[in-house]
Amino acid sequence: MKGSLLKRGNYWYIIVETKDESGKRKQKWINTKCEKKPDAEKILRETLTKIDNNSFVQPQRKLAFTDFMLDWLHNVIKSNVEETTWEGYEMIVTKHIIPYFKSKNNLLLQEIQPIHLQKYYDTKHQGDQASGKEGLSAKTLRRHHANIKSALDFAVRMNLIPFNPADRIVLPKQEKYNASYYPVDRLEELFEACSGTAIESAVFIAAHYGLRRSEVLGLKWDCINFEEKTISIKEVRVKIGKKVVVKKPKSESSQRTLPLMDNIERYLKNLKKQRKRDKLLFGEDYDDSGLVCCWPNGSPIKSEYLNHKFKEILEKNKLPHIRFHDLRHSTASYLIKHGVSLKEIQVWLGHSTITLTADTYSHLDMETKKDTAQRINDLFSKEAKGVAQ
Repeated sequence: MKGSLLKRGNYWYIIVETKDESGKRKQKWINTKCEKKPDAEKILRETLTKIDNNSFVQPQRKLAFTDFMLDWLHNVIKSNVEETTWEGYEMIVTKHIIPYFKSKNNLLLQEIQPIHLQKYYDTKHQGDQASGKEGLSAKTLRRHHANIKSALDFAVRMNLIPFNPADRIVLPKQEKYNASYYPVDRLEELFEACSGTAIESAVFIAAHYGLRRSEVLGLKWDCINFEEKTISIKEVRVKIGKKVVVKKPKSESSQRTLPLMDNIERYLKNLKKQRKRDKLLFGEDYDDSGLVCCWPNGSPIKSEYLNHKFKEILEKNKLPHIRFHDLRHSTASYLIKHGVSLKEIQVWLGHSTITLTADTYSHLDMETKKDTAQRINDLFSKEAKGVAQ
């Protein structure tokens, strides 16, 4: 790349020839902001080197980092992610990132350095002791980081900044989460406690199949095939803001078809008969939603009610506290302890990767490995005794 210098007014300008996408030649003028030619020549050499290395960033108009984040949120990423995902992005950007950086002199996009992002993560993690506000978890901050990194990756691709400062920070160490779960005898107690309540079917089915809350609340009768004895996860019910949306599961692995267990088949057939009686009872007032887990009048059960009622039942029956989602972990723990491989569990639960399964249940998988180690040890102990004799 060749370039030249030309003085206009008080400053020297760099002039380089470039080609647009159609191959047409055009001139690019770059203000060195130098009044002395030797200083301008130095910048000329540096600029030509950067252009040759494809690392030159054309000076842009002043753009605040916060304005850039908003523009990325509404005009770049919104059309590329699901509505539920975008809602999470919006909350992080508008409730956390923008208020913080506006309070820090509202730095320009081109001024953002790794140290600024590092201080953001550290401050959010520590919280505010003066106001008693607790800090955010390392897991939550990883979601913040994902947003910031994605936005700044876009800025790099658009040649707005030369590198991504988010690549150079250190995130707080994430503590490993050990999932809570119920053993089989506790689950039997739970089923008995939930019997006759509005959430009975949701608890019973979720515990047997390890379904997510959104999956069991979105399960419809047309997903149950009594002839082929299968149950399919095709839709989920999720809350976006104040509205409930029915959509496909987030990943392809979550869209799965599982065998219909004998006891679940019997339960569902009895439940379907009850739904028909309810429909006759309510008549025109019946909400024919087609949902398996619903109120007697057919209307959907809200996720907030499910959580509240689940907690209430546990407290009333003096059962150990777990979340509804922990029924899923209970299923996984039962499978692991009975020798089912992590790969099989990944497919059953609909995890996107086996790494996710292994990370979530590594503490339980280690228990089975210890049992295996003990059996091997016992085996060789017997052999050793035989040799000694």
